[in-house]
Amino acid sequence: MKLILITKSGSTHRFGWEFGRGRSVAHLSVENVEVLRLFIVTAATIVAILTTIFSLLNGIINVFPFHFILPIILVVYFYPERGVLFSLGLGLMYIGLIYLLGNSDPILIAISTAWFAIFITIGVVASSYAIKLREETTRVRNILDTSHDGIFCFNLKDLQIRDINRKCAQWLNYDREELLGKEISVIWTDKEELKRFIADVTKDQKHTEWEVNFLGRNNAVSRFVISAMFETKEHLLCSAVNITDSKIVDEEIIKTLNDLEQQVKARTADLERINEKLRAEILECRRFESTVLSGQSTQPKRENI
Repeated sequence: MKLILITKSGSTHRFGWEFGRGRSVAHLSVENVEVLRLFIVTAATIVAILTTIFSLLNGIINVFPFHFILPIILVVYFYPERGVLFSLGLGLMYIGLIYLLGNSDPILIAISTAWFAIFITIGVVASSYAIKLREETTRVRNILDTSHDGIFCFNLKDLQIRDINRKCAQWLNYDREELLGKEISVIWTDKEELKRFIADVTKDQKHTEWEVNFLGRNNAVSRFVISAMFETKEHLLCSAVNITDSKIVDEEIIKTLNDLEQQVKARTADLERINEKLRAEILECRRFESTVLSGQSTQPKRENI
């Protein structure tokens, strides 16, 4: 069974489990994902508060502050723009519990004040980093989606397509979501060629261009020029340029040139035959003229009779 989570930004997260040979796919709506996120954050916050109360009532003061870090990290991960306010509110709640249940212990109050500063620092720094990372991810995604070239990324171990931009998917008559998580052999059917390409890329850092055939929907074959853009230990990012139309145009041009060449050869042969016929007629005329002129020269002139 595969569980697909769709975030607000439109990105898709997949979590897969397989039971036997059967597979089923469950799609969670955005509302369900939001409820799941709120439940996780609320549960982590309640656990942190309850463990704090329990620790303070039983004189344990060394462990419970760490429990507040988890909900802060979760909120920063799920809602980075709210991380600062949440860390501030959670820190104030932590300070309040210390003042209510800490028996006004000055050492405990001093430690809690330091932890309050740590919580705020974590919230500010992590939220700032998460917001910048999300903006960068969105910018890269927009670049990929608006690119005139096809771009796809697949895993070098299981050969599954991790990402593909809409341009490349459209060339293959697929929706982008239909190819995510599929093995690249779905579109790159020549497995031996794929192995040679991976071996060439991993050995040669120049990443030369390859011309390959990709199989699209309804078994439509398209010709692509692909080259590796970025390589890691597990993933390979490639660019793809569709040259199917230009290949067809080139083939039509070559066919037209071949037809013209055949026509020229046939026309040349006809002209040569016509020239041979004209030469034969000219020779015949010259022989006839020679015969006529020689006959006239043998006849006596009228003055001599």
